[in-house]
Amino acid sequence: MKAHRLFFLFLLIFSSGAFAITDEEIFRNFQFSFVNPGARSGAMGGAFIGLADDATAAEANPGGLTILTKPEVSFEYRHTEFDADRLNSLNIIQQEGIGLVVDSANTLEDQDQPTFLSVVYPIGGTTLAFSRQELSRTKGGIDETFLIFDQTSSAVFGTTATQDQSIVNYNFSFGTKLTDHFSIGATARYSQLDWKADVINALLVGNQAFLIFQTELDDTDNAFAWNAGFLYNIDRFSVGAVYKKNPKFEVSETESGPFSRKPGTFTNVLKIPDTFGVGVALKPNDKITLVADVVRVENSDLLEGIDVGRNVILALAGSDAVYNIEDDWDFHAGVEFVVFAGSVPIALRQGYYRSSSNSLVVESISGDPSNLGVMQALFTERENEHHFTLGNGFVFGAHFQIDWALDLSNLQDSFILSTVVRF
Repeated sequence: MKAHRLFFLFLLIFSSGAFAITDEEIFRNFQFSFVNPGARSGAMGGAFIGLADDATAAEANPGGLTILTKPEVSFEYRHTEFDADRLNSLNIIQQEGIGLVVDSANTLEDQDQPTFLSVVYPIGGTTLAFSRQELSRTKGGIDETFLIFDQTSSAVFGTTATQDQSIVNYNFSFGTKLTDHFSIGATARYSQLDWKADVINALLVGNQAFLIFQTELDDTDNAFAWNAGFLYNIDRFSVGAVYKKNPKFEVSETESGPFSRKPGTFTNVLKIPDTFGVGVALKPNDKITLVADVVRVENSDLLEGIDVGRNVILALAGSDAVYNIEDDWDFHAGVEFVVFAGSVPIALRQGYYRSSSNSLVVESISGDPSNLGVMQALFTERENEHHFTLGNGFVFGAHFQIDWALDLSNLQDSFILSTVVRF
């Protein structure tokens, strides 16, 4: 076995772990989820573009805001539990006489926080709204060990990473009627990113760890974004569409350490994927509502400004890589059935949605092609997530509504509680 090839594989695992769009190895565990706010929508699989008849329309489809004829305030609380074991992996790779064992263990903290607040005020045929939405919240880390061996020698390396990230949107929305059946709306969005990450890559010898290099990220950024949509309804049928131009952030990250290839501070670009969705709602009678959405997610936006060359192995080997993230479709569907307990209407809801994978994958590398298999084994596409949802809603008089929902999937489970107060 050639010595340079073994050294090449040793350096593969020294890639840094900030969840940013570079070709750092740990980015492969990053995941976005695009779900409309509100327990009512959440219980129906997040399908709300074609219905959009409550305050969460400011995010789901602002064209539906005109349905609201009274001032109202809505609030959402969300509890999310992650099954980090689903992200854990044990990869064993054989490549021309070299064995590589990669053991990944993830931690993702449970989240408890208010995630949506909206105030709606109708004026004639136009409805104004202000809302605050927590788009993304991730806190946790990853510990990876790498055993590389051949017939005569072996080495163990480790990567330890922690990160805390949040993205909060402040939305200013309006919806207005153009005809009795057709309305349009738009949202101007101010987004804030707060991101901290610390990654240490080390050679492990017995109980000792020898630093190779590390990256640190502690930065914030602000950006503007927008969405726009329409809603057409007639009798018991409605159809809507919404386009969301999501924010692009730039943060500063620093690389340092005795074996750092690019020491110093560099700019990391994080472009939240844009989406376009179409939804329908059908009410066969006064008790049943059927909803369905299809949403195009431009996952490839994550490649905008990608910083290639932060993967040390490829750089030292004189190679480069071509990465890809596939655009895909998310599907949402749900049903609502209303029954009465005395004079109190109770809504029974259930639904399903598929959230597509946005994993970074390696398509090709320059230089020695024998290393492509190793890179593809590490940067591999994860499975799509399948979510099953259910919940109830209760309306008390003309002024108060409370809804809850469960969102269950193979990676995470969420409990959503939301209220609406009408004036």
